Amino acid sequence: MSRFIPAGSKQLAVQRADLDGDGREDAVLVIDPPAQPGAKLGEGAPRTVVVLIRDAAGKLQAVKRSERLVPCAKCGGIAGDPFGYVRAYAGGFTVLIEGGSRERWSDEFGFAYSAEQQDWLLEKAVRSVVDTDTGEDKRLDLQRKDFGAIRLEEFDRDKLPSVEGT
Repeated sequence: MSRFIPAGSKQLAVQRADLDGDGREDAVLVIDPPAQPGAKLGEGAPRTVVVLIRDAAGKLQAVKRSERLVPCAKCGGIAGDPFGYVRAYAGGFTVLIEGGSRERWSDEFGFAYSAEQQDWLLEKAVRSVVDTDTGEDKRLDLQRKDFGAIRLEEFDRDKLPSVEGT
């Protein structure tokens, strides 16, 4: 994996599965950029999510990436680092991010491989906010029919409907 990680950055997470249905083990890699000295809460470079596909020779190749899926380490508010997990499975992967303080938010985004488009498309988005003081729980379950075909490299969580915006 190290050849896909820029100097000064580190591997935050990696999960392996057959992501494109060709019978070979691929990977989803989340890269954490170098810490920025003096960065305040809510500031910093986002993490990079890279889809690595194994070619016919058995070598992993970086084919898709996103810097708008996993926010910076200090972007989770009082809750700390917003990265929850990445899970890879046959034909896709899911990423969970969460954060907040009194209002705890979480976003779970699932991407599925489209053989027709040869890309990973947003399949589902589950967005929620829980008020830890009142216990009020708001949840928004979105499917592809709600937002259309969004490719991984075009994905921007800020452009999706939010719990507050419903």
